[in-house]
Amino acid sequence: MAPPEKLYVYEILGRVTPPGWLTQEDFLGCWREGNCSYLFFATPREAEVRRWLAAEPQAGTFLSATELNYADWEAGQALTPTRVAGFYLCPVWWEPQPQPGDVLLRLEPGLAFGSGYHPTTRLCLTLLRQVFESGPVSRVLDLGTGTGVLTLAALALGAEQAVAVEYNELAVRSAQRNFRHNGVSDLVLLIQGDARRFAYPAADLALANIHLDVLLDLLAVPEFLTKTWYIFSGILGTQMVPFREALGASPLEVVAALDQNMWYAVLARRRGT
Repeated sequence: MAPPEKLYVYEILGRVTPPGWLTQEDFLGCWREGNCSYLFFATPREAEVRRWLAAEPQAGTFLSATELNYADWEAGQALTPTRVAGFYLCPVWWEPQPQPGDVLLRLEPGLAFGSGYHPTTRLCLTLLRQVFESGPVSRVLDLGTGTGVLTLAALALGAEQAVAVEYNELAVRSAQRNFRHNGVSDLVLLIQGDARRFAYPAADLALANIHLDVLLDLLAVPEFLTKTWYIFSGILGTQMVPFREALGASPLEVVAALDQNMWYAVLARRRGT
């Protein structure tokens, strides 16, 4: 299904859970940030949102309404098929035209990040292929999975199972759909939660394309440091300095580091493996 042309966003003071009657087909999801919640719809629903909050004032306080083009939400980037590191990332509303050797991934970015255009995603896909070319990888832990692109890529390269963790509800909804589009839902345990609370599952490869503060916290979790391979990204510019310092104090060693437009991705391995 193609994305909506318009987005209607309603800002509410409070961390809300909208009632079922309000979350019909045009409801795209709820983004919670700090003490506020943002309800996304494909059609105008301000009157209904206000009616709900008037009937349940304890739920939250209506703050604002915003209408914007979907293309603006995607930073003006047209969502078209793209190739990177041998992967062919194709939106579900396009007819795929893979070339020989392409690994096809069908994507519905939704309202989360993970269309394959961001440098961190592209760098991670490049490093992911390097890991699988070095030997088999059976179990994958993807922390901050977003729309599930890296989990999909790992499964397409031969991983047998994956645990994908994402905090943002909108991203979880997108990842769920993408796993279904690619026929791998039964191979993935998708968890909505804080990556730092789910760093312990056994895995051959851990993926963490996430904020620096979370990366640093993960490097302090002993159970997280038991994997064989690691791909870290979400590191911007001078953030590489504290990240390398933390990595150097851990039992992991850098195998490769890539950068694009000031974004970095690091391939690491546990020493002695």
